[in-house]
Amino acid sequence: MNLQYNKLYAGLALLLILFSLPQLSAAPRVKIGIDVLAREHPEMVRGKKLAIFTAKTAVDMSLSHSIDRLAKAASVKTIITGDSYFRETMPGEGPEIKYDALTNARVYEISDPLQRPPVSAIQGLDLLIIDFQDIGLRYFKYVTLMAQLLDLAREAGVPVLVLDRPNPINATMVSGPVLEVALRSRFGVYPVPLIYGLTIGELALYFNKVFGLGANLTIIGMEGYSRGMAFKDTGLHWVPPSDHIPEPDSPLFYAVTGFLGEMGVFSTGVGTNRPFHYVLAPWIDGELLSQRLERHKLTGVRFIPASEKPYYGLFAQKKTTGIEIVVTDRLTFDPFLAGMAILRALNELYPERIPLSNAAAAEALDTLLGSGKVRGGILGGQTLLQIHAGLQSELNDYLKKRREFLIYPE
Repeated sequence: MNLQYNKLYAGLALLLILFSLPQLSAAPRVKIGIDVLAREHPEMVRGKKLAIFTAKTAVDMSLSHSIDRLAKAASVKTIITGDSYFRETMPGEGPEIKYDALTNARVYEISDPLQRPPVSAIQGLDLLIIDFQDIGLRYFKYVTLMAQLLDLAREAGVPVLVLDRPNPINATMVSGPVLEVALRSRFGVYPVPLIYGLTIGELALYFNKVFGLGANLTIIGMEGYSRGMAFKDTGLHWVPPSDHIPEPDSPLFYAVTGFLGEMGVFSTGVGTNRPFHYVLAPWIDGELLSQRLERHKLTGVRFIPASEKPYYGLFAQKKTTGIEIVVTDRLTFDPFLAGMAILRALNELYPERIPLSNAAAAEALDTLLGSGKVRGGILGGQTLLQIHAGLQSELNDYLKKRREFLIYPE
């Protein structure tokens, strides 16, 4: 009896010790492009003069920034970014000129994705390296900037090396309108779907060939990556691309409500702890709207009543009602279909509040979606399936072309 008790006690003690030990994080399952380059192909950059198109998101597996990793082996001459620069700088010869304090590289901040640096920014260098964390959506400005820089590199005669990273939504989901040429804007220039189901390396290959950009392009692929992975499956650390994309699942919800927020009449949760998870307005009956949406029985998602108080933004500091979007199965969930269902339901319940016929709101919505078919279908009384069917021809054409550029098998 005592022996059994002692064994039991010892077992419990061991469990207590195990659970009291600090939890060591497992090594990342996926090795991203910068780490594969450093381990397998260092000769591709060693001793060369580099330009880097990057963002604060470009950290390696040890959480060092790619700029610093590359600077150990090469001479970083130019750094191009799509946001305000995220590191310490030194002033240059004029008010608009600055240099990275650690590498002395000239820094170019390109806030408008339709613009690009001068050819002189990279001319005479050995290599342009592209490394940033994507969010998997066409209207992310780094996607348009990447295409601009591929064209710039061709013009300058500089080879391009893309260091691949995961698509945080996953690299299988393809949905939403293919961009109509008449609606080209800073939210997208090239005809790809809203959710394009490619990594940045694959997308660069697609842009370069399908749209004739013609850069001398090489991709450093990932190891251990599979197309169905969400970012949290990779074991990598998420660095937010912006304040409103704080978590690795934020892009998935941004795909649902990002285009809805362009109308400016309801909150999508920006200003709450979970941006893009909500649709909120004082005039929304959350119970009624959620019931209307639940009737569609959309796969992988539920809609539940919610009441939130945004800290800032629309309806700041006011308790506001609406719905929360709850994803139950990422692999069957279609974010665009869910967003379209929300827009259609709101138009049915609150037609006087949803300015689909207002010129300014219509332009904003159509531009972000890259198509007027969604808004036109809702105004025309079409069902979700009818609107969805109207987008399939262009989507099918894209899917056929896309196959050629898949680095990672489906």
